[in-house]
Amino acid sequence: MKALTFKQYRTANIILLTLIFVVLESAVTLGANLWFRELPYVLSLAVLFVSLEMMRWHAFAAVAAIASALAFCAASGAQPRQYLIYSVGNLFMLFALIFLKRIGRERVRQSALLSIGYVMTAYLLAQLGRWIVSLFFGADLRMLVQFITTDSLSALFAVIAVLIVRNLDGVFEDQKTYLLRLEAEKNGEEGNREEDYRH
Repeated sequence: MKALTFKQYRTANIILLTLIFVVLESAVTLGANLWFRELPYVLSLAVLFVSLEMMRWHAFAAVAAIASALAFCAASGAQPRQYLIYSVGNLFMLFALIFLKRIGRERVRQSALLSIGYVMTAYLLAQLGRWIVSLFFGADLRMLVQFITTDSLSALFAVIAVLIVRNLDGVFEDQKTYLLRLEAEKNGEEGNREEDYRH
């Protein structure tokens, strides 16, 4: 069987994870609307999903950003303008790629504090993006505060989840680096076996 090229692997991985993201985001949103409708908070997995994908696939995280926004709005029964607000807001999270580039993906992955800072940066960027779009529909500064406070549960969940998965091999890691590391480890093991055989 012919091995996948890196581009084929990337495409398959992004499609598969996006489908999983959409299903989970829809399920969480529907569940929250059903059982916790009266609470002044919303729970969305978008910050978690996009944070993971930016670490793994860089700007291709835009796919997760749009998909999670559409899933959230559809499950919430949102108005057309909310689709625009949440889609653009989620895309604003991609500015957190500057955070990763400046500090370095590996440093962020290995440090709990930097991982938290990275996720919170993505979270605040999403709220800023949503607010900027909302300005075109008559919103004021209070709307920014509302976005930040009502979505704070999503930020907490994303931080906790990233702190857990960053220790899982290859989950919270640049995928090209991860694959090269696996290849190097594989070659190293084969070399050790050959050396043992000679002895």
